[in-house]
Amino acid sequence: MGSRMADKGRFRELLNGNRCIKVMISRKRQGVSFEDLFSRMKEVIVKKELYLDSNFSRTLLAREVGSNRTYVTKALNAHGVGFYDYLNRYRLERAKQILSQKENSTMLMEEVACGSGFSSVRKMNYCMVQSEGITASQYRKRLLKR
Repeated sequence: MGSRMADKGRFRELLNGNRCIKVMISRKRQGVSFEDLFSRMKEVIVKKELYLDSNFSRTLLAREVGSNRTYVTKALNAHGVGFYDYLNRYRLERAKQILSQKENSTMLMEEVACGSGFSSVRKMNYCMVQSEGITASQYRKRLLKR
């Protein structure tokens, strides 16, 4: 029995020094890989259009996919993206879609932002500039000239 306790102690010592083993055990404990979790998150976010809610949170996403905030964050990080950056990609695509439709040419930028899930025009413009190098209104003007 003493040998068994010593083995457990050595195992814990190894665990504490090896982050990769910890991650592997954590994934096993949850029963789903980060890849599978990421796929489930994408499916839920897109199908239910959860990104359109400007108050959507990591906690709500975790509930939707049957996980927790920590695993959701780790799955996103494994794909090199943060939670809000990930949501804003979908929001930005929706904003571009709205802006590209001629029937929406008189729509206020506040309406476009709100209809895309952004909390403000400022946030939408920030994301648009990061992605396209121009603001949302400049993007619309450019499209309408064509």
